[in-house]
Amino acid sequence: MVNSFILPQETISIFQEQLEILERCLNDANPQDEVTAEILELANSRQISLIQLREEFRKFQDKLDKVNKLHHRLNDKTKQNELAVLLCVKINFLHKEIADQYWDLLLNKDRKEVFKIMTYDFINVYKKLILEAGNEPDQDEEFYIILESLKYLIQSLIQASLRTNALSEEEINELDLGDITPQESETMLTFLASMKKWDQVYKNLA
Repeated sequence: MVNSFILPQETISIFQEQLEILERCLNDANPQDEVTAEILELANSRQISLIQLREEFRKFQDKLDKVNKLHHRLNDKTKQNELAVLLCVKINFLHKEIADQYWDLLLNKDRKEVFKIMTYDFINVYKKLILEAGNEPDQDEEFYIILESLKYLIQSLIQASLRTNALSEEEINELDLGDITPQESETMLTFLASMKKWDQVYKNLA
């Protein structure tokens, strides 16, 4: 199940390729070029300069680098048959931040594909977790914490999918997600996940 939190390499490659293209365009802006024209339009829509837009791309790249590092750590934990709750929560919230703040930094041709893939992938993770946790997931605190963080992420991915026309309202309704309103704040979930991490440390020391 934990492996499901790892983005497909294809999706990661799209992000990285996109950033490289945009960086090249920013360094040599040619309004006649279709890609560059889209970047200029993006800067205008955000009401920022190209220099400021370049900084936004760098922040985006930093987020992706953090996600990749956490994925590698989570993969190591998975090999040891450990459910690393804090890592799962951090990954979910980083993905949420990308969907909320950087959804428009992908070119139009890639936006739909990326957000459609991510939305379906994490919804599948959510549904698998519910099945694994049983009919009363709140009885297992580790599953509960991860599920709550996934609710935040899925809400953001759905909004990004709607903005980019990756999914329609009808398609989203057909997903039959039920109520995905989080019952805990992001701060509280991070705190609870941190406590679980230290519980594991103490168990290992015992």
